[in-house]
Amino acid sequence: MIWRRRDDMSSGAPRMRLGGMLGEAWRDLATGTSHACALAVGLACLIVLLAGADWLTIAGIQRQTDDYVAAGGSTWVMEYNNHIDGAACDRLASLDGVEAAGAVRQTDRKMVFAALPSTGVPVVEITPGAREVFALSTTGTRAGMGEADAVTLYPEGVMLSAEAAKPFKASAGSRLTLRDGREVQVAGVFDWPDDGRKSGFSYAALTPVPTDSDETFSQCWVRTWPETKDIESLLRLAGVGSGMEITQERPQITKLNMSKGSTWDSAALFGARLTAYVPWIALVAALALGFIVTRTRKLEMASALHCGVPKTALITQIMLETGAWAVSGVLLASPLLAWVWMDNVDAESAALADTLLRVPVAAVVGVLVGSGVAVLLTRESHLLRYFKNR
Repeated sequence: MIWRRRDDMSSGAPRMRLGGMLGEAWRDLATGTSHACALAVGLACLIVLLAGADWLTIAGIQRQTDDYVAAGGSTWVMEYNNHIDGAACDRLASLDGVEAAGAVRQTDRKMVFAALPSTGVPVVEITPGAREVFALSTTGTRAGMGEADAVTLYPEGVMLSAEAAKPFKASAGSRLTLRDGREVQVAGVFDWPDDGRKSGFSYAALTPVPTDSDETFSQCWVRTWPETKDIESLLRLAGVGSGMEITQERPQITKLNMSKGSTWDSAALFGARLTAYVPWIALVAALALGFIVTRTRKLEMASALHCGVPKTALITQIMLETGAWAVSGVLLASPLLAWVWMDNVDAESAALADTLLRVPVAAVVGVLVGSGVAVLLTRESHLLRYFKNR
């Protein structure tokens, strides 16, 4: 190692110039003395392994949550025959956490198509808000149609269940002829699998009706996520009167699909995941890596101290070298983090990125601390011992 030093006239102590420290660090990196390339690759593998494991765990929790919501686990249904105010039910969609809300009522009518005159499709009347509930019924996004289709292009169309639309190969925007010669436009096609959700809609035609009339509905559906507090009390606001003068019937409030469980706490699952500790694992592993690789250079560092290099200068040089290969390791692992970010461009992407970025940050801190500790434990007085044990 080549050291540059000068005498401090005020104290008589040798001091290493900043240029000398930078030059020495650069020479160690360029000549391979610090094994920067191998260490950068090793650190990148550590980051990818730990951050990838955490991302896979989080993605699994998100997938389970999406399945729960899409299957109707977070959709509440209040049944109150002929005592549901459709407009009031639709207005529940304005509440925080409510994705869609609308009223539904069964009818005795059937929609008979000219192409299949011997079979009629049961008609279910819904409010405009209920169409959103059905459109979001399976995938978490509007099933079978885009957002523009649902809101702008086909505002007055009929929604068909996938089973009802299959014989006609109908899709959003299709026009079908009825047996009486009239035509109806298909606003969208929704899935209704037999997965435990409320029956009666797997083969149905949903026709929108206005909510400004005096007619009432039998059910109010509210899809919410995260689930709104006191949702049952809020649902009762859609009821009209008590109905006690005519019937002893009480409103029944249940979930659309109970097969997924009565509750789903994704926040608790996120907090309790085993990979929540990967930043600490990265910190400890990187600290050990930084300590070990720097400690293997103890003879070199003790020789520098013997030549009069101040320990602060030596620490600065080692930190520069360690920081260089640590940052390189993070850059090598960055494609994974960038891909996760691009694959989750939504409101939760920032939170996910913040969680995963803790791993590389912990890794960089760990190697710097480990290297610093290794330098501090190096003694000039142990030079002969280091030489004998080399």
